[in-house]
Amino acid sequence: MRSTAILFIVLANVLGGLTYTAQDLALEGLPFATITFGRNLVAMLMMAVWMQRSGGITWRYPRPHFTRLLILGVVAYAAPLLLGTIGTDWSTAANGSILILFEPCAILLFARILLGEHIRRLQFLGIALGLAGGLFIVLRDAPVDGLFVEQHLAGNLLLLLHAVLWGLYSPIMKPLAVQYRAMDVTFMSMVLSQVVMVPAMLLEAPTWSAGPALAPALWWTLALGVLGSFAGTVLWTASLKHLKASTVAPFVFLQPVAGVLADALGRDKPVTADAIVGGMLIGVGVVCVIWRPKRSA
Repeated sequence: MRSTAILFIVLANVLGGLTYTAQDLALEGLPFATITFGRNLVAMLMMAVWMQRSGGITWRYPRPHFTRLLILGVVAYAAPLLLGTIGTDWSTAANGSILILFEPCAILLFARILLGEHIRRLQFLGIALGLAGGLFIVLRDAPVDGLFVEQHLAGNLLLLLHAVLWGLYSPIMKPLAVQYRAMDVTFMSMVLSQVVMVPAMLLEAPTWSAGPALAPALWWTLALGVLGSFAGTVLWTASLKHLKASTVAPFVFLQPVAGVLADALGRDKPVTADAIVGGMLIGVGVVCVIWRPKRSA
């Protein structure tokens, strides 16, 4: 089961990396919060159909678990999505690609604080190698000195907060993933996230417009819902049933690797030497985290 969980978290992050290209293409015809609402709606509909055919939807939870789901949906899911949008608007996407690399570090921190998970030395080494590899990949297009431009300060702080809040997702989800089906808790967290998503989408209503880019944007939104919000999120939650939250942290660094491959295949962008070195460092970092040395009797 641990091997299956590792496969799930790898697939979840590969899908997550592919969504960046799809998100950019969808943004050519729709605003961000509208795309996010649409992809979540697609995912929730798919989950509802799946659950109705496999025992029904679980709507009632004990109060502590419902509270955890509410925090998960609003604070650790909807809020970072929207903060990332505002932060990128106030700063740059390049700065966002650097600051999101703090997410795995935040996962380790919150896994220790909230779950009391012991962090092994190899895990620290894996995170360090993954961070180095991620920087190799993103710094080719995003010079680090852009972080210190005064006009981007507020946006950069929001982007950093958005990375930290994403780091809350796995530690908050972990106890729920152990007790319930992955589909149940993922669905409910998305339902509760609409408390934030719907008002954000309605605020964008004046910017909606029909045009030649609208139909492709709707198709890309559908793809994001099926592959990213449905498959990716359910795989991530299912992996937490058998893996510690701290163990999933370095797998996040696989996302920029998948993003590079997606750009190479879909946009004919060359794979640079920096990207290859970064991918190798990330691979070694992941191995360090999942490696379990045999202990003598």
